[in-house]
Amino acid sequence: MPFKNLRAHLIRLWRIGLLLAAVLVIRSAVQVREKEEAAVALMPERLRDYFPKIQTLGSANPSSGWRAALGIDGETLGYVCTTAPESDKIIGYSGPSNCLLVFDVKGKLTSVRLLKSHDTADHVAEVVADRAFFTQFKDTKPLHIVTGATLTSAAIAQGVLQKLGRAKGTSLRFPEEITLAEVQRLEPLAAKLQPSPKHAGGQEVLDSSGKLIGIAVRTSPVTDTLVGYKGPTDTLMLLDASGSVLKRIALRKSYDSKRYVAYVTGDDYFQKLFNEMTLEQLAVIDFKAAKVEGVSGATETSWSVAEGLKLRAKSLLESQPTGWLRLIHWRWQDTGHVMVLLSAFLMAFTRLRGHAWLRHLHHALLIAYGGFIAGEMLSQGLLLGWAAHGTPWRSAPGLFLLTVVALLGPVFTSKQLYCHHICPHGALQQLLARRFKWQWRVTAAQERWLTKIPFLLLSFVFVSVIVGWAVDLNSLEPFDAYLFRIAGSASLTIAVIGLVTSLFQPLAYCKYGCPTGALFKLLRYTGDADRLGARDWVAAGLLVAGLLWNL
Repeated sequence: MPFKNLRAHLIRLWRIGLLLAAVLVIRSAVQVREKEEAAVALMPERLRDYFPKIQTLGSANPSSGWRAALGIDGETLGYVCTTAPESDKIIGYSGPSNCLLVFDVKGKLTSVRLLKSHDTADHVAEVVADRAFFTQFKDTKPLHIVTGATLTSAAIAQGVLQKLGRAKGTSLRFPEEITLAEVQRLEPLAAKLQPSPKHAGGQEVLDSSGKLIGIAVRTSPVTDTLVGYKGPTDTLMLLDASGSVLKRIALRKSYDSKRYVAYVTGDDYFQKLFNEMTLEQLAVIDFKAAKVEGVSGATETSWSVAEGLKLRAKSLLESQPTGWLRLIHWRWQDTGHVMVLLSAFLMAFTRLRGHAWLRHLHHALLIAYGGFIAGEMLSQGLLLGWAAHGTPWRSAPGLFLLTVVALLGPVFTSKQLYCHHICPHGALQQLLARRFKWQWRVTAAQERWLTKIPFLLLSFVFVSVIVGWAVDLNSLEPFDAYLFRIAGSASLTIAVIGLVTSLFQPLAYCKYGCPTGALFKLLRYTGDADRLGARDWVAAGLLVAGLLWNL
């Protein structure tokens, strides 16, 4: 008995090890290719649509990554940068996206273009087709998110906004750094400034004894695209020593009309309106509820200053270290995923599965919610995207939890939890099973060969990712068909053929066509009789080959 227990543990560890090794090999291969792609992403010939006279690019600014587009005589035509590498950690549905940002000579954003996305092709196509999405970053209206590609578009938007100043304190529109003289006008005891390690672009304010008495930050570059009457305004914010309470403000520089700026600076009431507010209060302030009124004669200018303070307070809070729970963005879809998991556990581990009407109700829930409403199903495109770039545990925690259960469930429970109790496509096939009297009889020989197809597809998927073949992984599976508005023809065709076939052979696609199901079967521990087989050794061989390919 002790030997059997040891063998069981070793087999489980072996298969978990295979999974982890596959992630490392895939990530290594993808990162090598991405470095090569990044080297050519900003070639001058690719930027002639924006700068027809461009000859070369200047070196990257070490703090912002911006590069000057230079003409034949070395004159500056504008600036460009990419959202990577900052956006590399922002996962959409299955991977990050990299965008090109183009600025004029004054540092004003003029264009945003998607260079590369590791998200699913159908979701990316939906975002690209939405013209309003990429033009929205020229102002600060509430973000427009693309329906049908929520995670993908939100991730792209986050990457663009982060590059525009959420993460860095540099600005080409307002390049002047905070000076001691301007801080002393707000805090006479200030004797020295030193960079703040916790506030991007901020300065620690010290008195003559070296004691920290405040934090000085400015609203730029967060507000560089926030236009008042004629242009943006940079405002100095003096915070207390803890960096959590706003003490005083002062306008530093503005592209707005001098007359309107003078109205704002001359309004002592408006200048003191936000004093003693915490960053938490300022970041969520409702100006109407707080009875914040614009300066008479300079309404648009004063409103841009107020909105700039709000945006900067929000960005400061977002950049501060927080507990991991505060990093999680919980969506309504995540609540739905948790409900699906609870229902799946009841079906898998209790006697409720013996009631046909409850099974049918559970299947209907999976199809309606998991398939047509949420449309977030596990696939090779999703899993390999996460393996290469990381998981969206912060932006899609429910989907991440569902994936963890799907991968580890077969290892520790010997049950195919996802395939049998969670997958909407599997549920629909189960409802269609044996609806006709005539059924396709599969011989033993046919069964042996047909059941190898999913593992061959899984091997093909792995090899294609390692080698870098341009294969749309989502076109190999039917799951995008449930989002039929954006689904590709390949997914729709596979879905229809699989469902029709399931009428004559129960779960035909699951058994003879699903590479994602093959992955779960590869991980599954089936009991005391389980031992390492051909599939384990083939998987190990492919991993070794992938490792050697990367060297």
